[in-house]
Formats: sequence, C-alpha cells, structure tokens
Amino acid sequence: MINQNVILGENCNVSQGVTLGNVSRGKLKGTPTIGDRVWIGANAVVVGNIKIGDDVLIAPLSYVNFDVPDKAVVAGNPAVIVNYNTSAGYLKNLS
Repeated sequence: MINQNVILGENCNVSQGVTLGNVSRGKLKGTPTIGDRVWIGANAVVVGNIKIGDDVLIAPLSYVNFDVPDKAVVAGNPAVIVNYNTSAGYLKNLS
C-alpha cells in the first residue's frame, strides 16, 4: 500500500507487500519522501514524515520510522542502519 502523498524518487524498486504510509499524529505526522535508486524489500513498512536518502536499501520485513541517510542499508524491526553498502547491486538499468 502506497499512500497517495508519498513522494517517490527515480528508479526505485518497491517489492510486494510494502507499506509506505501515513502517521496521523505526533512528531512523525505525514508521509515519507523516498530518494532516488532506493530498493525496498518485501513486506517492509516505511511510515511517517521521514526522508529516505538516495541509494538506500531497506531489507525485507523492516519497520522504518526515522530518517535514513544516503547509501545506508537498514534492516530489522525496528530497523537500524547495518552498513553503508548502498542499493547499487539490487537495481538494474542505471544509466
């Protein structure tokens, strides 16, 4: 499910079962902004007024509700940054 207010960058991969959703109250009120060349694995949840940087990889089944810097790899529930290996090996047709 992708909320209508989510902003998706160029050449993103959104796998099956992903939720890009709204938070309706509190400090995270709003929807995510997703950068360029982001790979989001199956059944991941990305919610709130957060920014996902460019070249980010979000592992399957992750729950992300914080800003993620460029080139980070995040995994877990709740998600944590595990390294900075980027999404480069997961995306195709990059010019």
